[in-house]
Amino acid sequence: MDSPLEYELVRSRRRSLEVRVFPDGRVQVRAPLRLAGRHIEAFVDERRDWIARQRRDMAHRPRQHWRHGEPCPHLGTPRTLDVRALSTGPARGRVDLRDDRLCVAVPRPDDEGQVRDALYEWWRAQARAFFHDSIERQFPWFEERGHRRPTLRVKKMRTRWGSLSPRGYINLNLLLMKYPPTAIDYVVMHELCHLEHMHHGPEFHALMDRRMPDWRRRKALLEG
Repeated sequence: MDSPLEYELVRSRRRSLEVRVFPDGRVQVRAPLRLAGRHIEAFVDERRDWIARQRRDMAHRPRQHWRHGEPCPHLGTPRTLDVRALSTGPARGRVDLRDDRLCVAVPRPDDEGQVRDALYEWWRAQARAFFHDSIERQFPWFEERGHRRPTLRVKKMRTRWGSLSPRGYINLNLLLMKYPPTAIDYVVMHELCHLEHMHHGPEFHALMDRRMPDWRRRKALLEG
């Protein structure tokens, strides 16, 4: 018999169960306020193999370094960080895309935090318009079904690419800007399908198959 899997339980006014695996290996389960413990245990046990894969993948995933000469993809295209000292200009730095280089100028180029923050700010400036376009292209079918368009929020999330809030928000991870547009469209479609089914059961996957038949191939782009 498998030993019990340790996890942090967070209860809230949500309608569904969710399990998260953090980069440090911690497991968190989010559950409705009054759901019986036996249902939560069964839910976690069913996902034991998935949790193990997530932990293994995260342990072997290379850490992004924010230094001159390091690789850093942008919208799925390999780029190289070209980090230089900023003599004048915005205090938080300046970022430009030149051929295959992400040129980052910051006051202290040896400070990886400054380089990262400058690039995140640059990505954030583009992400809202880019993500909004994906929603606009894919939402009409859901609108015909009577759903209201969710409000976009761009966030830096540690364990998820996106989420759909019952309060009407679609949250998309800023770091999707590293990945190809086809992968971003997959995440958007995944979250829009939750307008119909707020779970990951057979009905949800059947809808994904209808709306985006190649979603598994697109999802794999996020798992490499």
